[in-house]
Amino acid sequence: MVIFTEKTYENEKGYFYIPVTWREEFKLYSGAEVGIDCYNNSIIVIDKAGTREFKQIVTEKGNITIPLELRKKLINQSYHIIIEQRDERIILAPKLN
Repeated sequence: MVIFTEKTYENEKGYFYIPVTWREEFKLYSGAEVGIDCYNNSIIVIDKAGTREFKQIVTEKGNITIPLELRKKLINQSYHIIIEQRDERIILAPKLN
């Protein structure tokens, strides 16, 4: 199931908060490692895949840092947060103005 949340990620912040609901469902507890990839300089994928370009650790409060190198590549500043339950991943897709 794909869930289109009404939440957004703003690129200038540099970190992304994963809500408790999704951390629990995807077993992304404090200290868990997540992989982050970027496609077409606009779509960000976050999941537990060990093959992603970037790796980050989930903080106690559920934050992960989006690497500066990746943030500089991004074309857009605002992103929709999409949850793919079956694949246990989070997609940040460009928010069109």
